[in-house]
Amino acid sequence: MRHPIRAAALGLAFTVAVPAWAQTAIEIKKELLPKVKKAQADGKDLGEAGEEYKAGDEALKQGLQDEALEHFKKAQAAMPKE
Repeated sequence: MRHPIRAAALGLAFTVAVPAWAQTAIEIKKELLPKVKKAQADGKDLGEAGEEYKAGDEALKQGLQDEALEHFKKAQAAMPKE
């Protein structure tokens, strides 16, 4: 009788722990912000990266974590090389 309870507890603990190592939208935004600011100060056109960053920021303000995360990942991939 104890094994099903133990298995359920272990499954629940794993479900809660899995997102712990995944990057959140806020973490990626914190990484991108200095790069965006530097590129803007240098007069570089961010193009798609800038648009995705703005879209991610808007989604984050509206509480749409998953959508913001996708936009920030796209912005991260589209950032111009230094």
